Amino acid sequence: MRDTIIGLLDKADLAIASCAGVIVDDDLEPMARSVRNARIRISYPEDMSVVAVVGGTGSGKSSLANAVCGADVTVIGGVRPTTRQPLAIVSEARAADIGGYLGGLGVSHQVAVRIPPWLCLIDMPDTDSVEVEHRLRVEQLLPCLDIVVWVVDPEKYRDAALHNRYLKPLSPYSNQFVFVLNQIDRLAPTAVESVVADLKESLQEDGIESPRIVATAANPTSGPPMGVSGLVEALEGAAKSDRVFEKLLIDLEQGSKGLLTVTGGTGLDFEPRAAAALDTAAHMVVDERTRSAIDELTHFLEAIATEAGSSTGSKIRELAASVPNHVQTAAEQVITPRSGKRRLRPRGRGKETESWKADQRDAIRLSLDGLVIGPVRGILATRARANAALADLSLSMASARARTTS
Repeated sequence: MRDTIIGLLDKADLAIASCAGVIVDDDLEPMARSVRNARIRISYPEDMSVVAVVGGTGSGKSSLANAVCGADVTVIGGVRPTTRQPLAIVSEARAADIGGYLGGLGVSHQVAVRIPPWLCLIDMPDTDSVEVEHRLRVEQLLPCLDIVVWVVDPEKYRDAALHNRYLKPLSPYSNQFVFVLNQIDRLAPTAVESVVADLKESLQEDGIESPRIVATAANPTSGPPMGVSGLVEALEGAAKSDRVFEKLLIDLEQGSKGLLTVTGGTGLDFEPRAAAALDTAAHMVVDERTRSAIDELTHFLEAIATEAGSSTGSKIRELAASVPNHVQTAAEQVITPRSGKRRLRPRGRGKETESWKADQRDAIRLSLDGLVIGPVRGILATRARANAALADLSLSMASARARTTS
């Protein structure tokens, strides 16, 4: 699967290069960032899983991280929020292997302890922190992680902010999620099952069809932690699968769909529409309705610009601003020959007049095609090449997806 992802990243780079100038940089950046993150991730051990422990204030994330590690490696305090910066907990045996990747993510706080060599655990800031930078840090790191452990407590597991801000938008990545209902020691033993069922229902409402839920008490008021071994087993199972590559594939799929949406896809049907607009405008110029011809071509280009969107649309609108000058130039070039002598319009409606009009229309049409339509045709050709590259990438991803599910 790793080689497949590398091949897809190469195609993604080509697609991004083809889209330069077709899509504005702000719309192109998310896909470019996904490719950069994917290349960074595959350059580090694929047999390790970078797991984030994420949740709201007071849900017990740090206590859960400590319980998984079997040691007090995170700060647990009474002042909320406790976790101000992401803290990476890595295996003593693999710290050097993953250090560069964590540094690239900006996770500077790291501690090496005796945890399974396949695990890198990151204790994250609170998702509902009153300090905005905490929430932004979480949102920045989420796309770069292999597995996310969402920690909730019995009181706030249906918190609207968690579900609407994070879980619903991120539901395509649900294979990378493990949900922990923590602090079950606060519930009556008979109530745990019903709360887990209600949590499952709320996640399914978010679009997460088969959520993996583990019930724990990481720091109970009495006795040892409960349910932590089940969480470790769930993480180990995820680590042994291709979920790292699955996430990278989803990132590319989402980015490619986004770019195709921005480019407007195909289906502009430009050539026949342009031919009709040119014919109409040429008739109008010959009939001495120059203003109407200008409006005809301007409205046509505006419609194409709207459908094309992004940078392509902006460029076409810039060309549309020159339509009045181009129509006037075309009319003058045809009616006034190079000799400088004005070509006289035949009188009446005979064959000579109709032949003269036909010649004029053909000449005007040819001139406007070169002055107005030709530049637009070139811009749309660039857009077509970008769409072709995106389509090729999409087909390759569909093929990769089929192999992963077969």
